Amino acid sequence: MLRTVFFGTPDFAATSLQALIHAPEINVVAVVSAPDRPSGRGQQLKSSPVALLARKHSITLLQPEKLRDPEFLTELAAFNADIFTVVAFRMLPEVVWNMPPYGSLNIHGSLLPDLRGAAPIQWSLAYGDSETGVTAFSLNHAIDEGPVLRQVRISVGTNETFGELYARMASEGAQLAAHVLVQRVYHDLRPLPQEEGLAHRAAPKLTPEFTHLEHLVRLWDVHNRIKACDPIPGASLPTPESPTERWKLFGSEWPESVALSSSKATHYIIDNQGIKIISADAHVIVHEVQWPGKRRMSATDFVRGSRLRGRFTLSGQKNE
Repeated sequence: MLRTVFFGTPDFAATSLQALIHAPEINVVAVVSAPDRPSGRGQQLKSSPVALLARKHSITLLQPEKLRDPEFLTELAAFNADIFTVVAFRMLPEVVWNMPPYGSLNIHGSLLPDLRGAAPIQWSLAYGDSETGVTAFSLNHAIDEGPVLRQVRISVGTNETFGELYARMASEGAQLAAHVLVQRVYHDLRPLPQEEGLAHRAAPKLTPEFTHLEHLVRLWDVHNRIKACDPIPGASLPTPESPTERWKLFGSEWPESVALSSSKATHYIIDNQGIKIISADAHVIVHEVQWPGKRRMSATDFVRGSRLRGRFTLSGQKNE
């Protein structure tokens, strides 16, 4: 049976670990995850989703602070893994990723070389892509630049949110990892260099400015940015009452009856029917909002409980 050590931390990675645990040809001999950290008001130690899953299945769990720690490396080598599996984990030093005979398999949420970086799913949505995918590749010295083993293409819905696409891609990535591990070790699947001649975009770590809608021009971009930030971190605009405060927008819908448009987003409307963002020839409907200091709620509930009405620029100024 194929022996692998799994490296991962968030729920995206836990989905892959779950698939490997249940794969008949794979033996997950150990799991490496982030150390437990204090969290919440009580600052109680909180384990990552991957660590919790490893404990649930009584799999040996390693949580090193430093990946070059000699004691950790000795323990890791003792598992005699055929290959390491890495999903949503920090960068591994060569002494780790090059340890097993078949190296280390990584799952990345884009069609590499496009969207290399920490946030490929959000950036794909922000760009308005109708298709994205998941890549299985072998780790090397450079981040997200290793040779490709297999890719799966995934269509993206016009109104699909980050949360929805994230769940679908986690599932696809899990199936891909299980398949490629077996093909790599038992059937000599050979990695191929990434096609560097292709034009590709970066997917850097998100900054607070990524969520700010007033800096975008096209309504299409505003719509896609709301999708990319839903449910977290939440796209936002300055409030009309106080420009230093921001309200969050969720559930942007581009109606099927409205043709796709590249026109400029000019303003938004809050009326008794709800909230819409408007351009010269199109509009999107905002289904949920979160006002400063309030819970997330439907736009219907918001307008029912608020007196705020009118046309407003994306910067929050009222248009008479």
